[in-house]
Amino acid sequence: MNLASFSLSIFRTLVAMPVATSLWLAPHSGWGQVVPTVADQQPLVVRGAVYIPAEAFNAPQMWKNFSPTETRRDFGYAQEIHLNALRIWTSYEYWQIEPGQFKASLDQLLDEAQAHEIRILVSLFENDGVAPTPENMWTTDPKKAFDVCSPALEIVSPAHKERWEQPREYLKWFMQNYRNDQRLLAIEVMNEPDRNAAPFARSMYQTAKSMEGSIPLTIGSDSIERALGYIPLGLDIIEFHVNFPPTRQYFESEITNATAVGKQNHLPVWLTEWQRLRPDGSGWGKTKIPQAETLPDYASLAPIIHQYQIGNFFWSLMVKQAYLPPQRAQGTVNGLFFTDGSVWSLHDARAIADDPSLKIPERKVLPH
Repeated sequence: MNLASFSLSIFRTLVAMPVATSLWLAPHSGWGQVVPTVADQQPLVVRGAVYIPAEAFNAPQMWKNFSPTETRRDFGYAQEIHLNALRIWTSYEYWQIEPGQFKASLDQLLDEAQAHEIRILVSLFENDGVAPTPENMWTTDPKKAFDVCSPALEIVSPAHKERWEQPREYLKWFMQNYRNDQRLLAIEVMNEPDRNAAPFARSMYQTAKSMEGSIPLTIGSDSIERALGYIPLGLDIIEFHVNFPPTRQYFESEITNATAVGKQNHLPVWLTEWQRLRPDGSGWGKTKIPQAETLPDYASLAPIIHQYQIGNFFWSLMVKQAYLPPQRAQGTVNGLFFTDGSVWSLHDARAIADDPSLKIPERKVLPH
């Protein structure tokens, strides 16, 4: 589908709603005029999931082993539960190795997304994970295979600003190729930059902002408090994460606080990571949590998501062992769909889809 670009001024006007979570998915045909397409007649609440293929332990593996057939199948699963968005990571490291193959695979993924009426929130850099060494990137040993940070922490460090130019070239390449690509929902410059990575994230965001097209820009933040520090950079969307809240009241308060920040700043707010209620601890520390709380339970939080109509992405579409070492050590399992189309929990699938009539085979088999 050939879509014309639409201005960010119109985008910001349309999304500045009371709870600041909606996004208009229509192309712009000139200043002051928005022309809805057949498929995109109304403002839309983003309903999404994090997507990493079932057999990939990290983003480099996802792109090295990219399969259009697998992508088509999995995006079909997303449609079954009425999703209209997915959040993915690119891989700066794989782009360095195979730039042509990476672009070809990314374009195939985006084509499949468009065919399934799904928009992609794409993240360019990742602050979480283990070092992106060749061994860490390519091992499939469940005891050693985890998410990898991108770029390496020593590159991100403010002490090594002279090394920022190579990842900046990747960022520029991406913006030149995709800043007006309507298959994208938004471009997330970096995920969860901490204090050490914040200067890098700000610098990369400023470069992206200087090249901005019609696709909005954002930064993935692990809390609304941290997101506040990025708003002055000119965020187009505020992101925050609440993966394992201890109570429903806490989860609800995080959503109401975030939406209040969005309303104050006239920006949409998306909860781009959430998983389940965990009364006995988040699992990020060394304290062992009960085995029952290591398993998926999206139904514990989904009704609150629907109540507030907040744009959201649950972690994750495919059933997988936890992405990061602390949660893997706890035995955490994430996800909804198995590769055969069955789900871990029909109750969860119905809760996420907000559709009690949904019928999908269920099986509870731990991934390994």
